[in-house]
Amino acid sequence: MKLRDISLQKRILFANFMMVFVPVVVLICIGTILIGGLRLAGTARQNDLAALWPEKGPSLSIQYAITSLRNKADKKTSHVKDMGEDLHILEKQGIQTAVIENGQSRYVTPGTTVRTLQHIIAAKCPSPSSSLYWDDEGIAFCYTSPKSGTTVLAAGHLPFLAQGPAHDGPAKEIIQFLLLIIVGTAILTVICMGLYVSRLLSRQILEPLGSLRNASAEIRRGNLDTPVPIPSQDELGDTCRDFNMMRLELKHSRDEREAYEQSRKELIAGISHDIATPLTLVKGYSSGLLEGIATTPEKQHRYFGHIYHAACTMEQLVDSLFLFSKLELGRIPFTMEPVPIYRYFEDFTAERKDALQQQGLSLTLDSKNTEVVVSLDRMQFRRVVENIIGNSLKYKEGATARMDIHIQPLADSVTISFADHGKGVSTDQLHKIFDSFYRTDAARTDTTKGSGLGLAISKQIILGLGGQIRASQTLGGGLTISITLPMAKEDSHETDSNH
Repeated sequence: MKLRDISLQKRILFANFMMVFVPVVVLICIGTILIGGLRLAGTARQNDLAALWPEKGPSLSIQYAITSLRNKADKKTSHVKDMGEDLHILEKQGIQTAVIENGQSRYVTPGTTVRTLQHIIAAKCPSPSSSLYWDDEGIAFCYTSPKSGTTVLAAGHLPFLAQGPAHDGPAKEIIQFLLLIIVGTAILTVICMGLYVSRLLSRQILEPLGSLRNASAEIRRGNLDTPVPIPSQDELGDTCRDFNMMRLELKHSRDEREAYEQSRKELIAGISHDIATPLTLVKGYSSGLLEGIATTPEKQHRYFGHIYHAACTMEQLVDSLFLFSKLELGRIPFTMEPVPIYRYFEDFTAERKDALQQQGLSLTLDSKNTEVVVSLDRMQFRRVVENIIGNSLKYKEGATARMDIHIQPLADSVTISFADHGKGVSTDQLHKIFDSFYRTDAARTDTTKGSGLGLAISKQIILGLGGQIRASQTLGGGLTISITLPMAKEDSHETDSNH
C-alpha cells in the first residue's frame, strides 16, 4: 500500500503526531543533558577554579579579596573606606584584618590589635614586607605597597575548608527542580498545542471535504439545488467555490436540455397540428371528387383549387421547418459583407413601398446617421425583414396599417426598430413570440396566417449574424421588433461563415 492510499485523516494524524513527538524527544534529551551536567559539576567546578589560581586553597572569595586589597593598597590615594568591602569579606570568614597608613593604624578588626596580627604573621611569613601563607591551620597575609607605603595585615583560622569532595548545596537542587519544571512545562505545552492544531486542521480540512462528498451525492441523485458552504478564502474555499460554479453550470445545462426537449415536443405538436389542417382539406376535397359530389366543372375546379392551396400551405410549412432546422443546427452558410444600413432600407422601401401600400401597409424610414455600415448577409437579412413585415400585415387592425422603421446608431452597434400600430401583443406573451409555432391566438386553427415559424427563423438568422432581437410594445398600441447588429470594422471584407 502506498502512502497516498492511506486516508487523509490518518495522514494528518500521523503528521501531527510526528510534529509533537520530535520536539518532545528533543526536550527530553536537552533536559537530561542539563540535569546530568549539574550532577557532575561538583568536583569538576572546584578543580576548574583551583586551576585558575595557582595559590594553595580552594576559596575563591578569599583569594579575590586579598588580590583586591593589594591593588587598592598600591593606589596613592587609597583610603580605608575603599577597602571596606574586601575587609568585610575576610572578616566574615573569621580572618582578622588591619590597615596601616604612614605608620599609623587606620583600621583594625574589633577584638584584636595590630601588634597581635604582626606577631602571628611574623611567626608564619618569612618576609616582613609582602608575603602570603595559607595552609590547613590558617592564613597569614602581609603586604606593604611600594607605591603608597600602605600596609595590609590579615590572619585567621579557616575551619570551613575541607580536603574531601565538595557537597552539593541547595542552589544546585533548586536549579535541577527548575529545569524539571521548565522541561515538563515545555513538553506539556508542545503536546497540548499539537493536539489543538491537529484537531483544528482536521476540522478545517475534513469538514469541507465532507460537504463536498455530500454535495456530490446530491448531484448523483439529481439534486442540483444544494450549494456547498464556502468555509474560507484558502485553497479549500476555492475548491468549494469552483464546485458550486460547476453545480450551477450543470443546473443551467439541465434546464437548457429540459427547455430544448420541451421545445422539441412543442415543435412536433405544432407540426402535427399545422399539417393536419391542410391534410384534412386535401382529404375532404379529394373525397368529394372521388365520390362525385363535385358534378359540375366549376365545382370541380373550385375543389382542385382548394386542394392546390392546401398543398402549397403544406409545402411552405415544410420549407420553413426545413430552414428552421438547418438554422438551429448551424448548417446555413452566411455570406457576410459590409452594407450601409440606411441605404439598404432606402432601396428596400423604394422597391416594396407601392406593393405594400396596396396590401394596406405604409412604410416610413427614419435615421439620424446615413453612414452607418454593418456586416450582414443580404439574402438572409432580407428574409428577416420580410418575416417582420409579413407578420404586421397578418395581424393588422382594419384595412390599413403603418410601420415605422427607425435606425439608431450606438457606440459600436446599430439598432433597427420596426414599430407597427396594429393590435400588438400582451406583455406576458412578448417573450414567447420568437418560439417556434407560437401564435397569439390560442386556438391555432388559422393556418392562413402562417406556420408560426417566421419570427423563430428571424431570431436564428439574427443570432447567426452576431446580433440580438427583442420585442416590445409600441407606444400608443402595436408591436415593435428591435434588431441590434454590430457595426462593420474598417477592414471588413466579404467572408463566408457558418451559423
